[in-house]
Amino acid sequence: RSCEFGYGFSLKTGVKRKEGERESSLPDMPERGGEMASQSQSSLVAADYAYRPSLQWQPEVYAFFNKAYGVQHFRKICEALSRPSIYSCIRVNTLQTTRSKVVEKLVRILEKDCDHASFVPRNEELKESHMFLSTSVITRQLQKLQTFQSKLQDQVLATMPTEFSPTNAVSTDALLFEHPSLENIIIVKGSGPHQVDYGAETKLKEVIVSRKCAEAVLRGANVFVPGVLACSGHLEKGDIVALSAAVERSDGNGNWAVGITRGTVLYSGHAKSQFEDSARKGWFIGKGKTLLSRAGLFREKQGVAIEMVDRVYKHPPFHGILKGEIFLQNLPSIIAAVVLDPKAGEHILDMCAAPGGKTTAIAILMQDKGRVIAIDRSHNKVMDILNLAEEMKLTCISAFKLDALKSVRTIPDCDARNIRNHLDHSMCQESEALPASRKEFAWRCQICSGCGCSECEVDLPYEGSRDPTVKCVNDGSDSSHCCDKGKLTKLYTSKAEARKEARRVKNGPGKCQNSGERTEQVNGFLPNSFGRVLLDAPCSALGLRPRLFAGEETLEQLRQYGRYQRRMFDQAVQLVQPGGIIVYSTCTINPGENEAVVRYALDTYKFLSLVPQDPKLGGPGLTGGLDVFDGMSYKEWLKDDEKHLVQRFDPSGPLDTIGFFIAKFKVGSKHTEYEKLGPI
Repeated sequence: RSCEFGYGFSLKTGVKRKEGERESSLPDMPERGGEMASQSQSSLVAADYAYRPSLQWQPEVYAFFNKAYGVQHFRKICEALSRPSIYSCIRVNTLQTTRSKVVEKLVRILEKDCDHASFVPRNEELKESHMFLSTSVITRQLQKLQTFQSKLQDQVLATMPTEFSPTNAVSTDALLFEHPSLENIIIVKGSGPHQVDYGAETKLKEVIVSRKCAEAVLRGANVFVPGVLACSGHLEKGDIVALSAAVERSDGNGNWAVGITRGTVLYSGHAKSQFEDSARKGWFIGKGKTLLSRAGLFREKQGVAIEMVDRVYKHPPFHGILKGEIFLQNLPSIIAAVVLDPKAGEHILDMCAAPGGKTTAIAILMQDKGRVIAIDRSHNKVMDILNLAEEMKLTCISAFKLDALKSVRTIPDCDARNIRNHLDHSMCQESEALPASRKEFAWRCQICSGCGCSECEVDLPYEGSRDPTVKCVNDGSDSSHCCDKGKLTKLYTSKAEARKEARRVKNGPGKCQNSGERTEQVNGFLPNSFGRVLLDAPCSALGLRPRLFAGEETLEQLRQYGRYQRRMFDQAVQLVQPGGIIVYSTCTINPGENEAVVRYALDTYKFLSLVPQDPKLGGPGLTGGLDVFDGMSYKEWLKDDEKHLVQRFDPSGPLDTIGFFIAKFKVGSKHTEYEKLGPI
């Protein structure tokens, strides 16, 4: 008997045979672990090797969005969500370089590394190819690239279409644009969808990747080892493979699962027991070259597994390029930071700040002058913010580990009356939470209850374990008459931190920490501490694209997101000073997390008002409302005079962005509204 392998070698005769040729005199061997299955066992035909995604939703969620947007509009949204935006947005760190210098560097890099990328060097202005891109390609840098220009002479476009349509625009040109209204933004135009030749007659070997991995590939990434789920047998390094995405499927009982065990060999009996070939129809995302053998794909823990050689959507790669000078970010996210309108020297809070894109954008707009406080409840995410700030050489950013729902610090009742009476007049000179390791912090304010001095230093405990004291600045003595409970009680010095540090040194940093680095923690901030607050709230993220699956969200989960966001907004209202600004944003298309939260804010806090935004590139908000839960609750949205004061970015709109929502609030006097703020 012979045991046949993929390279067509017979162990019985020791003679190599042509591919597909078998020794007819010998019976076929049964599959052993699925590795001897033939490539010809696939039932897919050439037409199946294509990208025709179908976005899956929970039935009740699908019905809800059909009511909210209309059937036709929501169908267009689903089509847009299942593909990447054709445009990439690059934010330039203008404190370290200029936009023109970055354009020149990008041209050189992309000309060298991207076979599919080309640039059109013309002196005349390009006609509008996008609704907001009415600007010329930067030719003053391209004039230096004479060799490159001559190579592209035949590719010069006489005109550009007045409106870009992603469904029929498959140009192989990648163009650089300077954004006309945002001075630090560069737009890079990719291309797609493309027809990928998978070879109709001789089928390629295949690799199945996870849904998250496939979404990253559609955005321009290569395939990394953790994203590989299954592949053909006998896969060797250097093979060209067809890539398909494994998307969750319904089991008929309301549950969703991928159903593929990592390491499965395609076309084997084990593979056929998990999924049918038809599950891969319409989910092929391109071709790639393997950098590891099959054994290496499932043995290694990290690294690039497959380098893409042909894609359905082609985007120039920016990973690791010009670190500290540029940051790849979605356009609406950049606009949210610009709408906040931060000024140099201000004290600004970025709630839920990870991974730090908006935080660094705010710091750059402030010219790195002032203070930007970024908080997140995850240790690693706080480290990501600090690392990004260090990479971009920004010094005004401080990041702390803190749950945004606990961002308002509780003040002991003994001095709450004096603070309450004076906070509304913005007389506080400094209100800043220091690291928890300090155990206490000094709060300096121009208030006095009777000592007669112009300024007192109030010493407040961090955990409320002792009463505060007020130290008179003039003579340095303790002024017990400055506060009802001014006597200093005996302090208890906790040794918990010392014991925790000793355990950390003994046991190591732990797998959830970055190289043992420690983040500073705070127990909250005093009310009215910040002039501006950005709340980019955690949300259902149903506006992010490309999205290949949306069935994980239920109506009840969407409802819980709305509740969570309202609680965070309550915290933001307390932290912002009278006369300050709150910007609320999400990356979801769910009106229950967007317009409904704005409605809650305006109805609950009468001193809040919507104000116009600049720049205004998004569309109007949704008006009216909708009965979401079978009559249990009616969610009202915006009124007709309010819809143009917000920005809603529609993924199916002409801007071709992610789904995003921005609302900007002006904070009035809180003097008569303290009851709504809860305890200080």
